[in-house]
Amino acid sequence: MTAVSPTRSVEHGTIRLERLYKAKPQRVFAAWADSEARAKWDVPGRWVITEQTFDFREGGREMKRFGPAGDPRFLAQARYVDIVPERRIVYSYGMTDRGEPISVSLTTVEFTPVAGGTQLVLVEQVSLLDGRDKLAHREEGIASKLDKIGLLVSEAA
Repeated sequence: MTAVSPTRSVEHGTIRLERLYKAKPQRVFAAWADSEARAKWDVPGRWVITEQTFDFREGGREMKRFGPAGDPRFLAQARYVDIVPERRIVYSYGMTDRGEPISVSLTTVEFTPVAGGTQLVLVEQVSLLDGRDKLAHREEGIASKLDKIGLLVSEAA
């Protein structure tokens, strides 16, 4: 039996973000489902994606290698668990930093039609591993992506 290092830890957290978009649920859902639309919002700030697979369907898998330009050190591997077109996406994913696991998450994205557009609610339950990531950093990155979606769907309207 291997001894567990005393530096090993897990921090559990929940991120809940809401956005109101002035676009129909079909358009907002398409921003997630279409690979070309997704490429326009799926990295924070000045970061880049250097490798990606995209299989948007129940049971489909996604892989993305990304990071700051010149240092694509992060790898995210996702699996789509539940997709209800224009209503809900549920997926799980794990992330590594230079091959070291940093987190595992379960994310639910809900699209609700409202007067004048779509109410999006994203809830991510995350296990942050061994102090290699921070909940505040993750929330900031997701919020940035949701803001980019807002710009994308309003430009397309």
